[in-house]
Amino acid sequence: MKRLCLDPLTRVEGHGRVELELENGRLSAARVALTESPRFFEGFLPGRPALEVPSLVCRICAICSGAHRVAAVRALEQAWQVQVPPVAARIRELLLLGGLIESHALHLFCLILPDLHAVDSILALLRQDQRIARRGLALKAFGNQVQELAGGRVIHPVNVEPGGVLFFPDPAALARLAEAAARWQDELPELLAVFGEAWRFPAAAAPVGRSLSIAPSDIPRLSGERLRVAGVGDVDAAHYGRLIQEQTLSHSHARRSLCQGEPLLAGALARARNGLHPSEPDAAGPTGIHGNNGCQARELVHALAQVRTLAEELLAEPRDIPLRAAVRVAPGSGTGLVEAPRGLLIHHYGVDDLGRIAAADILTPTAINQAAMEAQLLADLAEIEDEVALSSVAERIVRAYDPCISCAVHVLRK
Repeated sequence: MKRLCLDPLTRVEGHGRVELELENGRLSAARVALTESPRFFEGFLPGRPALEVPSLVCRICAICSGAHRVAAVRALEQAWQVQVPPVAARIRELLLLGGLIESHALHLFCLILPDLHAVDSILALLRQDQRIARRGLALKAFGNQVQELAGGRVIHPVNVEPGGVLFFPDPAALARLAEAAARWQDELPELLAVFGEAWRFPAAAAPVGRSLSIAPSDIPRLSGERLRVAGVGDVDAAHYGRLIQEQTLSHSHARRSLCQGEPLLAGALARARNGLHPSEPDAAGPTGIHGNNGCQARELVHALAQVRTLAEELLAEPRDIPLRAAVRVAPGSGTGLVEAPRGLLIHHYGVDDLGRIAAADILTPTAINQAAMEAQLLADLAEIEDEVALSSVAERIVRAYDPCISCAVHVLRK
């Protein structure tokens, strides 16, 4: 038996490796090891005041800080039966859309685009003064502007608290945001065309895993009350533990997630399959798990339109409208669901009668995808014997999921 080890994985967020085992020159086993230093949030949160949780958990990751904060706040609001004012829900949605634009632009233009041009990094494209690379970075910066306006800061937002939001975004800045979103809507089709060109991607087997996302609703679209999983249907958020079975692994700092013994798939492709966005996967675009990148491109188009609409709707609201409902800290439990850029994010908290955290559980999209990544490697690489090609395609398969390893490394036993 021969063993190939891709260590470290490049152009992904965080540290990880892929181990491939070959018998008689053919792939026989594949493991994805997420080796970033573990986060122990579920270990140190119990005993802390529940109201501290949103500010603490958004530090799990700088890229996904807005999604973690909103998921935590929604879980606490469910525990305390708080109804958030509609305008506050819109401002939170604007924050999540900014995060999605920033994260998808980072992934597509900085991490995927070099593969499509057969270069090592976006720096090579910038040295060639390629317009698509420069404008991709500008789009990423626009996503940060949206997050800063809605959340109060570019990372680790401060505006979202249990009950609603603390302040209304500056109206003049909202008007500029709507105008900028309209300009980006005009420019995006040209910038994103390359991500729909199937010949630039490796041949691939069908995507592995049951699609998992929040169930579609009207507004907000990136957070919800129910889960949708292919082959099962819609399930209340409170029952997520029955739906998703987690296992600790000896080779990874992230838990493996399964549903009825099968891998799960979270992310843009899963959202499209579950009807969360109007755009279906493009039959003429990249196939297999690489279709996730085509779906990310279409989500950017959708997100820009939503940012423009939300900014215009907020500008039409009266300035004295309530932004935050009353909150009474009480014992209870709640589960918050958010579609982070990489896929479904679940936060669950139990609160004791002193207002302290009694239990905490956090499931992230990259941990949810870990089992699907390993099965997809086996499916896509089964017919490849050349070891250089095996390594190259294996990295592109993992990269297609857009893993966020910093969010995923939770290893405390349940």
